Amino acid sequence: MARKKRVPDNARRITILLTPAEKLVLSVIEARRQQRDEDRDSPSEIVSDALWRFLTEVEKMTREEIETLLPKVALKNVAKSKVSTISSKKGP
Repeated sequence: MARKKRVPDNARRITILLTPAEKLVLSVIEARRQQRDEDRDSPSEIVSDALWRFLTEVEKMTREEIETLLPKVALKNVAKSKVSTISSKKGP
């Protein structure tokens, strides 16, 4: 059975550098989340949760305030599906 995709389609790959202590902290959080059987236990999800928590608790911003800073996606840039249905006529 394939693993469920947990990264959004609009996510972009970035590189971060961690000290050995920071890598250890990330591993501890990951292990504890796995023990609690939480869904968000990957390193990407842990860092994302930490960033959101920092902005909401330390910077006192709501998620809505942050999302208003994002550029709006134009609908004309969204690719249209090329799937079509072909009906077949079964005759005698």
